[in-house]
Amino acid sequence: MVYTVLFPKWWFRVQLTHASQDKQPRRGGKTLIEQLRDRCPTLANPAKAYYVPPWHLPQGDMQTIYLYTQHFKPAGCAIEYEREIFEFADGGKAGIDWALPRQDGGPTTPLIILVPGIGGTSYDYYARSFIHSLRKQLPECQVAVLQSRGCNGVELVTPKAFHGGLTDDLREFVEHIAKRLPDTPLIGIGFSLGANILTKYVGEEGRDCRFRAAAS
Repeated sequence: MVYTVLFPKWWFRVQLTHASQDKQPRRGGKTLIEQLRDRCPTLANPAKAYYVPPWHLPQGDMQTIYLYTQHFKPAGCAIEYEREIFEFADGGKAGIDWALPRQDGGPTTPLIILVPGIGGTSYDYYARSFIHSLRKQLPECQVAVLQSRGCNGVELVTPKAFHGGLTDDLREFVEHIAKRLPDTPLIGIGFSLGANILTKYVGEEGRDCRFRAAAS
């Protein structure tokens, strides 16, 4: 990697910001920053926080362009879906794409609800590659991609669209699924904007959250 020699080390430094110790909740007797120091020292110590990109994609714009070129390629992650149109209480509609083959719901068959990024769809490469990898490890799981209103071929029929702080649609869909598949463990996965929506939803629901687990 010639460019790692040409550029000084500070060129690759990652900017980290942590809350003060007195504002961090303790879990297992340790604050978040203390846990990070133990398990992820590069995230806890700014002096060690460096990201060295691939030699052929040294810059962020180039990485974005490359990802777009892979968007329309199966790249070993060809996923087939079954579309369900979910109608919200206010008349809005969203496309729910169920990864095939569909599995019978039950206590041993978890359902992963995937919330994509802004304007994201089930066909985005990160969604397909995630499902592809997940199915290798948990072949019995179900995956449903909850797309935002007006995305991926579903007409926006209400004045209400979506944004990073809107958790109403996710909440309504999760409640619907929890009643439809009462014995099925639910797991939430969020990417980018979807990660923000999922995290906010989990925080709002607290102990009443329907998800057994969630990751953003």
